[in-house]
Amino acid sequence: MRKGNILLAGLLMVLGGCQPEVTAKSAEKRPVDKPAEWRLADKTGCFMCHKTGKNLLGPSWEAVSERYRNNPNAEAYLMDKITQGGSGAWSNKDMPAYSEDLLSEANLRILVKYILSL
Repeated sequence: MRKGNILLAGLLMVLGGCQPEVTAKSAEKRPVDKPAEWRLADKTGCFMCHKTGKNLLGPSWEAVSERYRNNPNAEAYLMDKITQGGSGAWSNKDMPAYSEDLLSEANLRILVKYILSL
């Protein structure tokens, strides 16, 4: 029993020193360093299905911006799409609806303007 405690204590001391090192390169990927709009999207779970730069379950935000760039009703359409959810615009996968409890109208407008700016 005593030998087990000594081994466990040694293991804990070794593991205690195994903290990830924060370098300048890894620090620049932190959400804190991202724009407020990006942090809002991260907080509301948008990045579970969407990314910037590549498609995931949903289209990349740059692809959304490109598709609706010349549409004068794009902001209203995308706000409605986010609050109502649905499928068929990009694939047969469903986008969940975001209620006012999850995303206020003001924050929704911020996100849509951010997406369209990409």
